[in-house]
Order: sequence, then C-alpha cells, then structure tokens
Amino acid sequence: MQKTILTAAISLVSLFSFMFTLKANAADFEQIYVFGDSFSDDGNFYKITKDELVIGIPPHPYKDGRFSNGSVWVEYLAQDIGLNPSPRTNFAVGGAKSGLYNVNIPPIPGLYLTGVLSQINKFTTVNKSVNPNALYIVWGGANDFFDLEHAINPSQSVTNILIGIRTLAAVGAKNILVANLFNLGNLPGTRNSPISKQLNDSVNEYNVELIRRLNSLRQQLNINIIFLDVNSLFQDILANSRQYGFTNATDSCLGNSVLITLPPSNPSLECKTNQNNFFFWDSIHPTTAGHKVIADYAASVLKAQPLSNSFNKLEISKK
Repeated sequence: MQKTILTAAISLVSLFSFMFTLKANAADFEQIYVFGDSFSDDGNFYKITKDELVIGIPPHPYKDGRFSNGSVWVEYLAQDIGLNPSPRTNFAVGGAKSGLYNVNIPPIPGLYLTGVLSQINKFTTVNKSVNPNALYIVWGGANDFFDLEHAINPSQSVTNILIGIRTLAAVGAKNILVANLFNLGNLPGTRNSPISKQLNDSVNEYNVELIRRLNSLRQQLNINIIFLDVNSLFQDILANSRQYGFTNATDSCLGNSVLITLPPSNPSLECKTNQNNFFFWDSIHPTTAGHKVIADYAASVLKAQPLSNSFNKLEISKK
C-alpha cells in the first residue's frame, strides 16, 4: 500500500534515529522566524530586485516572488503547527550564503549584506531580547558551494551557521531548528555535471561536521537545537518518489538546464498540466508540492515525542 506523505515523514524520524529532547511541544510555539536562502525565501529577493531593477526576480512562471510555483516549506510548516505566518518574520533571501554576503551582489546593492549571518545580525540588532517560545529556523550554506569561483571550506560554512545560532541564543532564542544540506550534485541541473561529485563531497563534509559541532554547541548553550536531516529526506524522495506522490523526482518541471532566465522560460505542456507531479520546479528548487513534503516532515520532527528524556545527542544517518 502506498504510504502517505505524513506516514513517510514519520517513518524517517524513526529510521534515521533523530535524538533530541523538546523543551516545548510544537503547539506551544508562539511565532516562527526564518533565516536562510531561496529554499525558504517567501518573496524578499523579489522585493529587493523589483525596487532596484523594476522587474522583480524570479519572474512568471515563478509564483508570487517565490523560487517555486507556490508556497515554500516554512509557510506550510507554520500552518502545520498552527502558527499564524503574520506578522512577517521571514528574513530569508535568495542567493544568501551562510556568512554575510549574497552570491548575487552586482549590480544590486540591496543584496550586498543579505547572507544568513547578516539576516541574523540585523534581526538581533533590532531585537535585543526575543521571544523564548518562538521557533527559529536556520537553513543555509548551499550557495557557499554553488558559487564555485568563491567556494569556501565546508568547515567555514558550518562555523557561520554556529555563529548565527550563538547570536540568536544570546538574545534569548531557546528553540532553534537547523537543517543540513541535501546532495547538491544530485539536482536536475548538476547531476550530469563534471562538478557533481565535488558538490556532493563538499555537502558530505559539511553535514558530518555540522552534526558533530551541533552536539557540542547544544550542551554549551543549554538550548533546544532541533536537527532536520533534509539530506536523508531528499534521498528517500529520489528513491521512492511515488510514495510521496511524484511521478518524476529527477527532472525539472521547467527543464533541467533552466534556473531563472530573463525573459522567463515557458513551461512545457507536461509541466503546465501536471506541475506538482514533479518534485523539482527548476534545476535546483522544489515545486510547492515538494516544499509541502519538507514541511510535513519538519512538522513530524517537531511533534515527535522525545525518544529518551536523558539522551540528548543528535545523530545523522550515514547513508
């Protein structure tokens, strides 16, 4: 019998042994704050580019300024755990690196300081004391490796994410969800590329170091760090796509070589009529149906009961 998306997500929680102790149930979170890149951006990049270039990016057929054909995962997650997504608390910007900068700096000055660390620094500069009952999401780093001309060491990317977590904790954040990176060399636009292995090697190094240092940081700060193993989820979707409702989890709806173009690309007939049968919208980003899977999985992790009240070590599957 075909598994539902939620059942598959819950199965992953058990299969990959995520060990953590929740200090608050998902229903107890009062707000949600998001720091990240295009996978979490709900329109910030579009607004910046429209203000400075007149034409907002990404254009149609991208939807409402998202890097997808609809809502992104953090919007669905807010609904899944009963949070009102307003007032606006999403600071993610497309192209954000893990540090201070954006990969798309020229010719758009407004993007200059929009990296994940810059987002967090801006937020904590304005908010010297934050809601301890809110959920803070930090997911970034992919653009550190896509930008091959200026790629940084995976260890530095991890350091940037940890600095961000420390900065949030310093102003009172108690519940921080941190996602790892999925294999960037397995995307529609990269899997047949000569850099595919290099990207996956960098991601593997990043993910291993991230989980190791998160364990140490959690004990140092005595906060609730909730780990989201997006990489294992993506691997499962690619291997068992129909169990998640996708007939195609390897190709892009818009075409494997297409990211964002001006003038915009026109979807194929199959894409126009069956967009959400695809897991990938363009060569990098999921469709809104793909984002919904990520959100349901994240909600299942948040709602899961702790496996042990005394065992607080985070673990990642080594596939």
